[in-house]
Amino acid sequence: MAASQPLDAGNSLIAAVRSALLANSALAGMLVGNRVMTWAPSSCPTPYVQIAHRSNDWSTATEDGQEVVLDLNIYHQPASQTPEAGTARAIMALCRQTLHTASLTLASPFKCTLIRVTNEIGPYRDPDGATLHGVVTVRALVDHT
Repeated sequence: MAASQPLDAGNSLIAAVRSALLANSALAGMLVGNRVMTWAPSSCPTPYVQIAHRSNDWSTATEDGQEVVLDLNIYHQPASQTPEAGTARAIMALCRQTLHTASLTLASPFKCTLIRVTNEIGPYRDPDGATLHGVVTVRALVDHT
């Protein structure tokens, strides 16, 4: 039977995703200071990954669950004025490679039953004219165990 308390797997999933991304040495080496975070200060050096999330109830009559959608926002300001999206694209590809169908261990009482990269956008130039911004969207289904 479904639990009476609302389920919130967002923080547990973000922690597992962050650990998986930083365990990829190629990706971690590309990010300034291994920056994978949920909130970036406005003066944060690039490249970095900022994680935003939203969730939907995925419960049944007998089990609690959540669909969690993560947007991995990749930010990069190339050193030159020449438009160059190579670094941002490489980071996006490594995020996809690391997370698509990954086996993630979440903190109890959560279990990630499915994780897929569902969408990629960009990179495109942000309104500041200097920052390249790409988005990798990840969908995960999480059970309450």
